[in-house]
Amino acid sequence: MNLFFWMLLNLGVPIVGPIFTLALVAPTHGWRVAKALIAASVKDGQLLWCAIGLCAAAVYEAVTALERGRGVVTALESAIAGFCVLAFSCSIVVMSALVYAHHDRAGTSAGNRQKRFVAGALSRVVIGASIFATSVAAVLFAILHICLI
Repeated sequence: MNLFFWMLLNLGVPIVGPIFTLALVAPTHGWRVAKALIAASVKDGQLLWCAIGLCAAAVYEAVTALERGRGVVTALESAIAGFCVLAFSCSIVVMSALVYAHHDRAGTSAGNRQKRFVAGALSRVVIGASIFATSVAAVLFAILHICLI
């Protein structure tokens, strides 16, 4: 498989695919609904699940290269450790964001309006962190794959 199709399959489909699919709602329901759905889909760090999956795929590719004796062993071991740390960090952030969102919904339903404002600030941080972590995982996975070709 050439590099373009590898990137399309391993990076484009998991990252851009779900957002593009939600954008397909626009012709029938309008862009306002599509934007709201896209924002809601990444609001609580759900994009971090893509980063975790990319890290798992990168670890698999590095372990496979180690088993076959391809590449520098120290670099592959460092890549495995780095991707495991990144995946674990992403899982901690997504878990924290989802727990916080659950507590926010419980607090908002009880009538505490100040909590809602703070949750909006956290949501922006989590969205930024999820975009950053997913981008880092995708770029590092692509670099690993290119180095192993």
